[in-house]
Amino acid sequence: MFTTNILDNRDYQPIKEMYEQWHQYMEKNVEFWLPDSEWHTKSHCSRVLLLALLIGHQKGLSAEEMDALGMAAIFHDSRRLDDGIDKGHGGRAAEYYKEYCREHGLPYDEQTYYMTYYHDQDDSLGLSEIAKSSSLSERAVLLYQIFKDADALDRFRLGPDGLDVKFLRTKEAHGLVDFAKDLLRKSNETNS
Repeated sequence: MFTTNILDNRDYQPIKEMYEQWHQYMEKNVEFWLPDSEWHTKSHCSRVLLLALLIGHQKGLSAEEMDALGMAAIFHDSRRLDDGIDKGHGGRAAEYYKEYCREHGLPYDEQTYYMTYYHDQDDSLGLSEIAKSSSLSERAVLLYQIFKDADALDRFRLGPDGLDVKFLRTKEAHGLVDFAKDLLRKSNETNS
Protein backbone atom coordinates (compact mmCIF):
# COMPACT_ATOMS: atom_id res chain seq x y z
CA MET A 1 0.00 0.00 0.00
CA PHE A 2 1.56 3.30 -1.11
CA THR A 3 0.44 5.21 1.96
CA THR A 4 2.23 3.17 4.60
CA ASN A 5 5.26 5.47 4.81
CA ILE A 6 3.15 8.60 4.51
CA LEU A 7 0.77 7.56 7.27
CA ASP A 8 3.64 6.64 9.58
CA ASN A 9 4.27 10.38 9.96
CA ARG A 10 2.83 11.30 13.37
CA ASP A 11 0.69 14.06 11.83
CA TYR A 12 -1.35 11.42 10.01
CA GLN A 13 -1.63 8.79 12.76
CA PRO A 14 -5.18 9.83 13.72
CA ILE A 15 -6.53 8.76 10.30
CA LYS A 16 -4.23 5.82 9.57
CA GLU A 17 -6.49 3.07 10.93
CA MET A 18 -9.61 4.57 9.36
CA TYR A 19 -7.87 4.90 6.00
CA GLU A 20 -6.62 1.31 6.09
CA GLN A 21 -10.08 -0.03 6.98
CA TRP A 22 -11.81 1.85 4.14
CA HIS A 23 -9.07 0.97 1.67
CA GLN A 24 -9.27 -2.73 2.48
CA TYR A 25 -13.05 -2.63 2.31
CA MET A 26 -12.92 -1.11 -1.17
CA GLU A 27 -10.37 -3.64 -2.39
CA LYS A 28 -12.45 -6.59 -1.18
CA ASN A 29 -16.00 -5.40 -1.82
CA VAL A 30 -16.45 -2.56 -4.32
CA GLU A 31 -16.81 -3.57 -7.95
CA PHE A 32 -15.57 -1.11 -10.59
CA TRP A 33 -17.15 -1.17 -14.05
CA LEU A 34 -13.94 0.18 -15.59
CA PRO A 35 -11.21 -1.86 -13.85
CA ASP A 36 -8.62 -1.15 -16.56
CA SER A 37 -9.15 2.59 -16.47
CA GLU A 38 -6.13 4.79 -16.97
CA TRP A 39 -7.27 7.52 -14.57
CA HIS A 40 -10.26 6.34 -12.52
CA THR A 41 -8.83 3.36 -10.70
CA LYS A 42 -8.98 2.05 -7.16
CA SER A 43 -5.61 3.81 -6.71
CA HIS A 44 -7.30 7.12 -7.56
CA CYS A 45 -10.10 6.35 -5.10
CA SER A 46 -7.50 5.45 -2.46
CA ARG A 47 -5.80 8.83 -2.88
CA VAL A 48 -9.17 10.62 -2.75
CA LEU A 49 -9.98 8.64 0.41
CA LEU A 50 -6.73 9.71 2.05
CA LEU A 51 -7.14 13.35 1.03
CA ALA A 52 -10.77 13.46 2.17
CA LEU A 53 -9.86 11.97 5.55
CA LEU A 54 -6.98 14.41 5.96
CA ILE A 55 -9.20 17.40 5.24
CA GLY A 56 -11.96 15.99 7.43
CA HIS A 57 -9.54 15.45 10.31
CA GLN A 58 -8.20 18.98 9.94
CA LYS A 59 -11.81 20.26 10.03
CA GLY A 60 -12.51 18.26 13.20
CA LEU A 61 -15.30 16.15 11.72
CA SER A 62 -17.14 13.53 13.76
CA ALA A 63 -16.54 9.80 13.24
CA GLU A 64 -19.86 9.55 11.38
CA GLU A 65 -18.90 12.38 9.04
CA MET A 66 -15.50 10.79 8.40
CA ASP A 67 -17.27 7.51 7.57
CA ALA A 68 -19.54 9.35 5.11
CA LEU A 69 -16.45 10.74 3.37
CA GLY A 70 -14.82 7.30 3.37
CA MET A 71 -17.83 5.60 1.81
CA ALA A 72 -18.19 8.31 -0.84
CA ALA A 73 -14.50 8.03 -1.72
CA ILE A 74 -14.55 4.28 -2.28
CA PHE A 75 -17.74 4.30 -4.38
CA HIS A 76 -17.52 7.59 -6.30
CA ASP A 77 -15.92 6.36 -9.56
CA SER A 78 -17.09 2.74 -9.40
CA ARG A 79 -19.68 3.14 -12.15
CA ARG A 80 -17.76 4.98 -14.83
CA LEU A 81 -18.33 3.92 -18.42
CA ASP A 82 -15.23 5.65 -19.79
CA ASP A 83 -12.30 7.88 -18.82
CA GLY A 84 -13.88 10.96 -20.40
CA ILE A 85 -16.25 13.39 -18.72
CA ASP A 86 -18.90 10.63 -18.37
CA LYS A 87 -21.45 12.96 -16.76
CA GLY A 88 -23.80 10.83 -14.73
CA HIS A 89 -21.26 8.38 -13.38
CA GLY A 90 -21.75 9.96 -9.97
CA GLY A 91 -25.47 9.21 -10.11
CA ARG A 92 -24.82 5.61 -11.13
CA ALA A 93 -22.25 5.21 -8.34
CA ALA A 94 -24.67 6.72 -5.79
CA GLU A 95 -27.36 4.24 -6.83
CA TYR A 96 -24.81 1.40 -6.58
CA TYR A 97 -23.90 2.61 -3.07
CA LYS A 98 -27.57 2.75 -2.05
CA GLU A 99 -28.32 -0.72 -3.45
CA TYR A 100 -25.12 -2.10 -1.92
CA CYS A 101 -26.18 -0.89 1.52
CA ARG A 102 -29.61 -2.44 1.13
CA GLU A 103 -28.25 -5.79 -0.13
CA HIS A 104 -25.59 -6.05 2.58
CA GLY A 105 -27.57 -4.72 5.55
CA LEU A 106 -25.34 -1.67 5.91
CA PRO A 107 -26.52 1.67 7.24
CA TYR A 108 -27.38 4.00 4.35
CA ASP A 109 -26.26 7.62 4.66
CA GLU A 110 -28.01 10.26 2.59
CA GLN A 111 -25.03 12.63 2.82
CA THR A 112 -22.83 9.96 1.23
CA TYR A 113 -25.42 9.50 -1.50
CA TYR A 114 -25.47 13.22 -2.32
CA MET A 115 -21.68 13.58 -2.25
CA THR A 116 -21.32 10.64 -4.59
CA TYR A 117 -24.23 11.59 -6.84
CA TYR A 118 -23.18 15.21 -7.45
CA HIS A 119 -19.39 14.93 -7.38
CA ASP A 120 -19.31 14.99 -11.21
CA GLN A 121 -21.67 17.98 -11.49
CA ASP A 122 -21.22 21.72 -11.19
CA ASP A 123 -21.29 22.94 -7.60
CA SER A 124 -24.38 25.06 -8.28
CA LEU A 125 -26.41 21.91 -9.00
CA GLY A 126 -24.95 19.84 -6.16
CA LEU A 127 -25.41 22.56 -3.57
CA SER A 128 -28.92 23.32 -4.84
CA GLU A 129 -29.97 19.68 -4.52
CA ILE A 130 -28.46 19.39 -1.05
CA ALA A 131 -30.34 22.54 0.02
CA LYS A 132 -33.65 21.08 -1.26
CA SER A 133 -33.35 18.00 0.95
CA SER A 134 -35.03 18.63 4.28
CA SER A 135 -33.35 15.59 5.82
CA LEU A 136 -29.79 16.89 5.32
CA SER A 137 -28.05 19.17 7.78
CA GLU A 138 -25.87 22.20 7.07
CA ARG A 139 -22.91 19.86 7.53
CA ALA A 140 -23.84 18.10 4.27
CA VAL A 141 -22.60 21.17 2.38
CA LEU A 142 -19.26 21.02 4.20
CA LEU A 143 -18.91 17.30 3.49
CA TYR A 144 -19.73 17.88 -0.18
CA GLN A 145 -17.09 20.63 -0.41
CA ILE A 146 -14.46 18.50 1.32
CA PHE A 147 -15.18 15.55 -0.95
CA LYS A 148 -15.08 17.66 -4.13
CA ASP A 149 -11.74 19.14 -2.99
CA ALA A 150 -10.26 15.71 -2.23
CA ASP A 151 -11.25 14.47 -5.69
CA ALA A 152 -9.90 17.64 -7.30
CA LEU A 153 -6.56 17.36 -5.49
CA ASP A 154 -5.91 14.12 -7.36
CA ARG A 155 -6.31 15.83 -10.75
CA PHE A 156 -2.52 15.98 -11.08
CA ARG A 157 -2.83 12.43 -12.42
CA LEU A 158 -4.27 14.06 -15.57
CA GLY A 159 -1.13 16.17 -16.05
CA PRO A 160 0.85 18.94 -14.34
CA ASP A 161 -1.91 21.48 -15.09
CA GLY A 162 -4.75 19.11 -14.13
CA LEU A 163 -5.72 21.14 -11.06
CA ASP A 164 -6.70 24.79 -11.05
CA VAL A 165 -6.32 25.67 -7.36
CA LYS A 166 -8.69 28.64 -7.63
CA PHE A 167 -11.55 26.12 -7.71
CA LEU A 168 -10.66 24.53 -4.37
CA ARG A 169 -13.31 25.24 -1.75
CA THR A 170 -11.53 24.76 1.60
CA LYS A 171 -8.39 26.33 3.01
CA GLU A 172 -7.28 22.86 4.11
CA ALA A 173 -7.30 21.66 0.50
CA HIS A 174 -5.14 24.63 -0.52
CA GLY A 175 -2.66 23.51 2.13
CA LEU A 176 -2.53 19.98 0.67
CA VAL A 177 -1.65 20.82 -2.96
CA ASP A 178 2.04 19.90 -2.64
CA PHE A 179 1.14 16.86 -0.54
CA ALA A 180 -1.26 15.69 -3.29
CA LYS A 181 1.50 15.99 -5.92
CA ASP A 182 3.87 13.98 -3.73
CA LEU A 183 1.18 11.41 -2.96
CA LEU A 184 0.59 10.83 -6.68
CA ARG A 185 4.33 10.49 -7.30
CA LYS A 186 4.69 7.92 -4.51
CA SER A 187 1.61 6.08 -5.71
CA ASN A 188 2.99 5.89 -9.26
CA GLU A 189 6.35 4.63 -7.97
CA THR A 190 4.62 1.91 -5.94
CA ASN A 191 2.44 0.83 -8.88
CA SER A 192 5.36 0.71 -11.32
